[in-house]
Amino acid sequence: MKQQVYQRNIAQLTMEQEARKQFSALDVKREALETERDGIVSELKAPPEGGGEPMGIDTPFVDKEGYPRGDIDIYRARVLRGRLAEIRTDHKALMKQIEEVMVKLAAFGNPAKVEEEKAELAKRSAEKPKPKFDAKTGKWVVMNWDGSVAGVSGGEQRSFHELDREDEQTGFAALTRDMNRVTTTVVEEPMELVPFARINFVAPLSPAAEACMEENDLVLDFGGINHTNHKDMTAIGDLVPHVAANNEEVEVQILRDGSKLFLKLKPKPWHGRGLLGCHIVKYE
Repeated sequence: MKQQVYQRNIAQLTMEQEARKQFSALDVKREALETERDGIVSELKAPPEGGGEPMGIDTPFVDKEGYPRGDIDIYRARVLRGRLAEIRTDHKALMKQIEEVMVKLAAFGNPAKVEEEKAELAKRSAEKPKPKFDAKTGKWVVMNWDGSVAGVSGGEQRSFHELDREDEQTGFAALTRDMNRVTTTVVEEPMELVPFARINFVAPLSPAAEACMEENDLVLDFGGINHTNHKDMTAIGDLVPHVAANNEEVEVQILRDGSKLFLKLKPKPWHGRGLLGCHIVKYE
């Protein structure tokens, strides 16, 4: 028993040391970014040697008559402003990483907190069920790591696993209300899907490329989103971040050269922009 406690303490100490090393490395990056940022801001705000107005951080590059300013190096100003925008974005992401490491370091002083975080991490990394259609809100939703519903208002107070029962209760209540008006039973045939979107571009080595998506593919169904409910393409934009946050895949049905294909697309961060690496446009 003592040996197990000793080994656990050694493991915790090792993790704490690694976290401190990570914090030190991130802090060095932070300091470097802030130093570069301050230098750029100083140059942009400094008046030129011959006198006059400085380049400025966000001032126009034209004079009052609308002509390009002749008292500054416009190209240099554009380069500095562009780099400043990149630094601000990187600094924001870096501070988020630093905050996460600081939370880890604080948890090492509380063993119970460490165990809670391990349990939470296990739940977050566990395989999640596929998205479900929520009849109450009329939206496709995914499950949060704690079993609640993601993607709709008030979802944190509802159970993802209870959605089917909620749908049954909703359907039964509606049937009860309408029983006096029902005279015949209508069996609906499966809806025929028609293309509602087109893949306009697929970046190499992107999640879309890994899913074997190709330019000019016509989208028939995107995780349950089709020509009847895509909401002017906004439904895809609402679904993708939630699927990525839960490390899920979404099934995409496409039409390519007259053939229907079923692809598995896993939205996730990669070295390029967005979570898909493809450009999807509305198909008329």
